[in-house]
Amino acid sequence: MLWVGMEQGALVLWRLAGQKRSEIGRINLAAGAAADHKIAFDALLNKAGAHPVGICLPATQVLRKEVTLPLAAAENLSQVLGFELARQTPYTADQVYYDQRLLREDRRANRLHVLLGVAPRTVVDEMLSHLAAWNITPQAVAVSDELESAGNCLNLLPARLRPASSRAGYWLYGAMAGVTLILFAAMLAAPLWKKREVVIALQPALTQARQQADAVDALKQEQERLLAEYNFPIEHRLTIPARVALLEEVTRILPDNTWLQQLDIHGMEISMQGNTSSSAKLVGLFEQSTLLENANFKSPLVKVQGSEERFQLAAVVKAIDLAEALATQRGSDENKKPVKSAGKTGAPAAKP
Repeated sequence: MLWVGMEQGALVLWRLAGQKRSEIGRINLAAGAAADHKIAFDALLNKAGAHPVGICLPATQVLRKEVTLPLAAAENLSQVLGFELARQTPYTADQVYYDQRLLREDRRANRLHVLLGVAPRTVVDEMLSHLAAWNITPQAVAVSDELESAGNCLNLLPARLRPASSRAGYWLYGAMAGVTLILFAAMLAAPLWKKREVVIALQPALTQARQQADAVDALKQEQERLLAEYNFPIEHRLTIPARVALLEEVTRILPDNTWLQQLDIHGMEISMQGNTSSSAKLVGLFEQSTLLENANFKSPLVKVQGSEERFQLAAVVKAIDLAEALATQRGSDENKKPVKSAGKTGAPAAKP
């Protein structure tokens, strides 16, 4: 960007290289006519090349001050500073061009610290009139010391005089963003595409392995079924108490004043019929059994001669828990193991 400034009645055109000024040329406004000035300025522009032009003001012509405002002023900062100009500076809003830059926010104190820059309108308007006569629209009005520093610059050119932003720049940024997104998507898609190719290549082997696994599972299930069919009679026989044990259990439970006329064992159910003088106790006695459970009368009691009653009682045979039975058997076997005697060094035992 090219910059225009006033130095001792002469208009100076220069550019900024890094943080150093490089003068292109100057025009003595006190000598020659206005047409000559325009021709001289066009020659300087041709020498420098087609670049945007801005106005550079000396630091002595710009008043800068740090202003403290309430935090709520951030929503409409420019308008608030326009009201504050008369109080913060010796100028009013119609005498100057101003701009601001946010320095920091102090949320604890609810304060906003702003740098306010103010330039007299007479100084800026003089430069604007020269450039307007030469068909030049300035892009900005900056301060010389801020241009030569690495920080941001205040732009004292009013918003109404600033050129409208070109849509070409937005289109360029949009196109660059689109290209970036496309490249990013391609970068993400490349590994996925390679993985897809690997998966497709491994699909036949995976299908074959799955078929082999299914065949192995089918053989395993068939083996388990045949084993269950083979072991079922043995397990079923082991889980049902022996008939002799059931007969002994019934004989032990029944009181001495009870006579059985019939005893039937069908699978897991045992039923009996007879006479007794203790019908009220029968169900309770069978509930205490270790081999029988769920005892109940299958028909009402019938009174017969004397104090006896005829009953018909049924009970369910308890299935034997093989794991528990084996554990009990193992414990009993361990208890039956002989205990090794102590050595012969001890004193002889006393005779009874």
